[in-house]
Amino acid sequence: MDGRKMSLQYLDRITIILHRPATPENIGSVTRAMANTGFSRLIISSPETEDWRTAGKVAVSAAGILENAPKCASLSEALSMAAPGFIVGTTGRDRKYWDPVEIIEAAPAILSRAAFTDIALLFGPENTGLSNGELTLCQMVVTIPSAGSLSSYNLSHAVILTLFQIMMAAAPDKENPHQTPASFNSLEGMYTHVEETLTKADFLWEDNPDHMMHAVRSFINRATPTEEEVKMVRGVCRKLLWQMRDR
Repeated sequence: MDGRKMSLQYLDRITIILHRPATPENIGSVTRAMANTGFSRLIISSPETEDWRTAGKVAVSAAGILENAPKCASLSEALSMAAPGFIVGTTGRDRKYWDPVEIIEAAPAILSRAAFTDIALLFGPENTGLSNGELTLCQMVVTIPSAGSLSSYNLSHAVILTLFQIMMAAAPDKENPHQTPASFNSLEGMYTHVEETLTKADFLWEDNPDHMMHAVRSFINRATPTEEEVKMVRGVCRKLLWQMRDR
């Protein structure tokens, strides 16, 4: 079996999450794009439309993907349901705190990680995309290059271009399958523990603690910590909190 065939079997470990989609036509087109490229797992978070009939008509033979897609009340609920070990966010514009990777470069790494952990691929609403706060949850942020005056793509177009690149990626698995990336819930628990510790140590700025925590999240996310590493960080936090218990 060649590298591409081996990689294609991992597409089912990638969940596409549409956060706050507004138009049923885009939702239906996304399901068709998924069926075209071999993806089947879809979660719809905080939808701003309930016109599933129109979405189903656009989906045509891919309507089954739409029918099986859970509809969640929040992005947090969607991520908890997907339980990914690695979260990829998408953006169509420059961001202050991120250096997005072009999808053609990121696709092999995404597919390689899918060989040993579940992946969540997040797409934001049509009018604004994912917010800075939502991108904070991601270990990787990707973008699609453009040559024209418009830098952002229609939602369904962005999805098909992204999924096509991942489908075509045939990178061999260079990751150690025994190094399991930490899940979303594990990471969030760790960040809560880290924030508690830094607050106790008077490290966070009183007037804007979220700014410093954003920086902490950003560099830790880039490292893609494993479950064992998360346990180690939390162990350090417990020790430091114990040492500072009388402060």
